[in-house]
Amino acid sequence: MKAYRTILQVFDQHHSFALSTHVNPDGDALGSELALYSFLKDLGKQVKIFNTDAVPKNYTFLPFYDAILPAKAFQSDFPEILVVLDAGVLNRIGEDLSHTLIPTKAMVNIDHHNTAECFGDYNLVETDASSTSEIIYRLIQHHGTPIGKDRALCLYTGIMFDTGCFRYSNSTPNAHHVAADLIQEGIAVDEVYRAVYETLSVGTIRLLGEVFQTLGTTPDGKIGWLYVTQEMFRKTGTSHDNVDGFINHIRSIDTVEVAILVSEQKNGDSKASLRSKSFVDVGAIASVFGGGGHQRAAGCEIDKSCEEAIVQLVATIQQRMRDG
Repeated sequence: MKAYRTILQVFDQHHSFALSTHVNPDGDALGSELALYSFLKDLGKQVKIFNTDAVPKNYTFLPFYDAILPAKAFQSDFPEILVVLDAGVLNRIGEDLSHTLIPTKAMVNIDHHNTAECFGDYNLVETDASSTSEIIYRLIQHHGTPIGKDRALCLYTGIMFDTGCFRYSNSTPNAHHVAADLIQEGIAVDEVYRAVYETLSVGTIRLLGEVFQTLGTTPDGKIGWLYVTQEMFRKTGTSHDNVDGFINHIRSIDTVEVAILVSEQKNGDSKASLRSKSFVDVGAIASVFGGGGHQRAAGCEIDKSCEEAIVQLVATIQQRMRDG
């Protein structure tokens, strides 16, 4: 608990704060960030959020989401404290923000990934936590401030997302206890699930149909993959925001241990998401390519085409499998 006391002392001793999280923010990134924003505002602090990428439409139900500002909104009003959440490494908040959003006093790094670097002046990295949202829950509880319904909604969304709706191995007893406590605040879990996973547009379904045509597996069926191109996005009127959840279709194949989803970026590079079922540490795989994450869920960016990125990823995974 010493780390929590230290972070709370930092919060108590300063007035102006900026928050940020990783590019292409997901449920945990946004949930933890918005809950912390609300907590700091309740403490009477001046708080701004700067993210490189916009909030995906399926997360606009979250309280306070409209407080998130684009990276270009940051000028020169440097905060005393910068809090980076769920990023793993500093440059994952985006190249521009990582070089310009410089605090005048200290940087606080809050994360739960086992590949996370301790890049902050203060680091609250707890790899036993299911999510960064669970850590923010612990922090608020340690302070003694009530969670409240709005923060509960943010934190539950983060935990639900990072545990794969409580299907992944990080669905620990403590994660379930925290979720139960958050539900007690009066949130409707069915509504959260529908907002995140069941608000698909017609374009998303059409995109999924296009992407399914790229399905491939290794001869032994242990590795499966899909990829999505910019042309598919144009054809269906969609974007990278629409691919959330696609990788679960590969992971559900009975023989597959490792699932790969690769998305072509506008500059021609590839963004890869990795999932495993039981024994392959995809966080370690992603770190080979400068990414990171969890043992069972990770991601990275590769400056290759989708097809080339898949070849490299498959070769690396196969080598790790052979090495045990």
